[in-house]
Amino acid sequence: MYCTGGIRCEMASAYIRSKGEGFENVFQLYGGIQRYLEQFPDGGYFEGKNFVFDHRISVGSLKENILGACLICDSSFDDYSSRCRCSHCRMLVLVCPTCQDSTEEYACELCQKNGKEPCQLSTGQDCKIQRGLSESFEKPSISYHNVTSKVSWSDGSEQLKRLRILCLHGFRQNASSFKGRTSALSKKLKHITELVFVDAPHELSFVYQPIRGHCSDKPSPLSVTPKRKFAWLIAPNSHCNPEQNWRAADVPFDPLQYQQQTEGFEESYTYLENAISHMGKFDGILGFSQGAAMAALFCRQQQKMCGFPKFRFGMFCSGYPAPVGDFGNEPIKLPSLHCFGNGDGHDRQIANRASAELAGLFEQDCCSVVEHDMGHIIPTRSPYIDRIKDFLSSFL
Repeated sequence: MYCTGGIRCEMASAYIRSKGEGFENVFQLYGGIQRYLEQFPDGGYFEGKNFVFDHRISVGSLKENILGACLICDSSFDDYSSRCRCSHCRMLVLVCPTCQDSTEEYACELCQKNGKEPCQLSTGQDCKIQRGLSESFEKPSISYHNVTSKVSWSDGSEQLKRLRILCLHGFRQNASSFKGRTSALSKKLKHITELVFVDAPHELSFVYQPIRGHCSDKPSPLSVTPKRKFAWLIAPNSHCNPEQNWRAADVPFDPLQYQQQTEGFEESYTYLENAISHMGKFDGILGFSQGAAMAALFCRQQQKMCGFPKFRFGMFCSGYPAPVGDFGNEPIKLPSLHCFGNGDGHDRQIANRASAELAGLFEQDCCSVVEHDMGHIIPTRSPYIDRIKDFLSSFL
């Protein structure tokens, strides 16, 4: 038996052993699954993700296999961050972002088994169609949110279209994973935004961090089917061979690796221009981590070529000024929102000063900064989400 941190199973195993004869073979995992995953980052014998009772909601290994499924459409999904709950027992349930748009009441599996049903239960047919929708030009695929064109107001009128935002993922991510990680944000903004996700054009090799001194018969990362990962910017002489199998990383993870990622901008710029031409006009652009750096570079290049960026606004989350070219003395003429961790070391990936430096490259009279204490993420709780909504509402 095991639990998250080794406390509850410590008590439970002692109780079971106290039953005496017939209960001798009781074993538990020391330190819980949390310590196990720290020791074996690739997951070892553990599959899926482990639910935890704090803001993280779940923790997983380097494996990205998804064992959960959407309650409505049964598609692969394992992100509880939107905090959808059963209408009857209030148990958290897994509901993918597309089904969240079409269904507001849910009944968990146990309540359904006991004959209870939600007030409105969607068949999820639209979601299944949505899962199969992808467009491509050259390399990456495009992932869409289900959309409705207008906002419903309390008086029943429908007048304003939602803001269409192009979303750029971080380094070694993809559109699908970024869409999953921002599902809570998507739900909070679903009445005012339509988020569109794209893969970056540079596909990366599959790497993992080996464990020193580790010798066991547990499954190695080589046995895991990897998911494709992409980047907007890459380091010189990068060996990006997506056709190869897993390989061990050459050096330990370096949180400052982004400072060496100086190539690939021209390809990414051309790719994004083609994407926008293919998908239609966007109101704004949102970038996370390396995606934020790329979004800033893209807006700067548009300004150089056209005199101004073609977006109405930009959102730059945990970003940094990429060491590519020269931003020059002229600020980027774009209303911008910069969201990043405060200076207390909560974001261990991108330093606070780097994100602040990126914010300083934009026109300051229309630049908003939201500093939070939640690490390398886009915050979705108050008061941070309220400031994000206020920023977006000014463009409706």
